Amino acid sequence: MITLGQPNSSDSVCHDAAVFGVTALHRQSLTARCSFPALGSREHASGGQIDLVTSAASISGLCAFAEAGVKPSDIKYASIYDSFTITVLVALEDLGFCEKGKGGAFVADGNLISGTGKLPFNTDGGGLCNNHPANRGGMTKVIEAVRQLRGEAHPAVQVPNCDLALAHGTGGSLATRHGSATLILERQ
Repeated sequence: MITLGQPNSSDSVCHDAAVFGVTALHRQSLTARCSFPALGSREHASGGQIDLVTSAASISGLCAFAEAGVKPSDIKYASIYDSFTITVLVALEDLGFCEKGKGGAFVADGNLISGTGKLPFNTDGGGLCNNHPANRGGMTKVIEAVRQLRGEAHPAVQVPNCDLALAHGTGGSLATRHGSATLILERQ
């Protein structure tokens, strides 16, 4: 179970922070409002080979989807760390939302627009709007996925009946894209 919380900034020594806790499924009743089962989660580090067209998401995503027992077409909302345009395109391809080499066309066709696209994406505005460079980076991907599952995203971008969300982050050297983590959450 994933439980989301944010400290009160007036009580905190730090400027901004976020935390989520992972607990056993049988403890769900203790925090039923804010907990969601993590159906699948996986990390992968690729060893640092330079490859601009394949990321560690090709492994972390594949394994997370297998563990969750769902496929990319089942996901109602995707929250993907968007440090650079190419990071998003490669992640969309490697996670299986579109074919390799087709990420640009997938985005240009409007597929990421909440309310009209096939895959509502980063409804919090993404890195340029809310978290880069001084905020909590990839943690915001989990936060917005949970907001979508709770039905608490901004009304203009709330995904109707959002019951399955993906949060994904890619890190490391841009040229190697050697680390990725993928999390699939479900509202029950």
